[in-house]
Amino acid sequence: MLINKIRTRIFRHLGITKLLWRYRKNGIYCFNFHRIGDANKGKYDPNIFSCSVEDLKKHLSFIKNNFEVINQACFIAIVNSGQVVDKKLAYITFDDGYLDNYELAFPVLRAMNVPATFFVATGLIESKVVPWWDEIAWHVRQCNLDELSLPSWHKPIVLSNTTLNNNIRAVLSQFKSVSVPIEKQLVELRQITGLVLEHYDSEFMTWAHIAEMESAGMAIGAHSHSHRIFSGLSAKELSHELSHAKMLLEAKLTQKILSISYPVGNASTYNKDMFDEIDRQGYQLAFTFRYFINQQLKPNKFQLGRFSISEPFTERRFMELCLNAPTL
Repeated sequence: MLINKIRTRIFRHLGITKLLWRYRKNGIYCFNFHRIGDANKGKYDPNIFSCSVEDLKKHLSFIKNNFEVINQACFIAIVNSGQVVDKKLAYITFDDGYLDNYELAFPVLRAMNVPATFFVATGLIESKVVPWWDEIAWHVRQCNLDELSLPSWHKPIVLSNTTLNNNIRAVLSQFKSVSVPIEKQLVELRQITGLVLEHYDSEFMTWAHIAEMESAGMAIGAHSHSHRIFSGLSAKELSHELSHAKMLLEAKLTQKILSISYPVGNASTYNKDMFDEIDRQGYQLAFTFRYFINQQLKPNKFQLGRFSISEPFTERRFMELCLNAPTL
């Protein structure tokens, strides 16, 4: 990370970012979005918003003009062929299955003729289930504590009144970093804040929305059933998360479900011991939330990297994001 920052500063100082852009590496650049819209109007976790609709258009326009955008079928064909990627390819994904993916992102993708894959957590579709990250964010928003500390944490998180987004980001990071299951930490959080989220208006897509997107040429992938972190599951629980999500999606849709993205998706949330089960369940691609360009596709088809889009579009910063990325 430090090396990337130094490299970026050198590029900017020398004014050579655009020059180096011509010589960026070959491979598949996967760009991942979560929510689309105005983060300031959200009730829960503002950090899960990737960008506004206008910035989504800018991101996609730049990607279209600088990469060959491929769909899932093409991605799988390249992996299965074992061929070396000798060009700059792009692949667009969305995680979780929020309603704004259908209402805001889908019309933009269709108007711009850009294919994308939507990874949905099936347990959140048409349900009143509160996703754990949104409930955690709600507690941080509502509580009046100066600091937050759970029994399973090594240190407390100081809560500042002026940086709500940073507070939520810090607490979520702490939840993800300890080995105690998030469900248990949530119980502890509710006890400490003394608050109960009694009414949750679902902010996720319906099956009809997902089916409409599929019929329009978008690919649908699994994002587990309950969005539990895979590394904390038993073999039986992992098998259920993989199989149940796939079964529900295939029962509601017309296409086979061939890809999955790992919930959270950082290096601590999955491991190579899972790959045999993922393969056995019929998945052909699995996507992480790790930052690298995909070059060696076949041996790494179950740990594919993606670039997180989490800010308004700026051409220079987007170029730097791609130029600084390592390869796998």
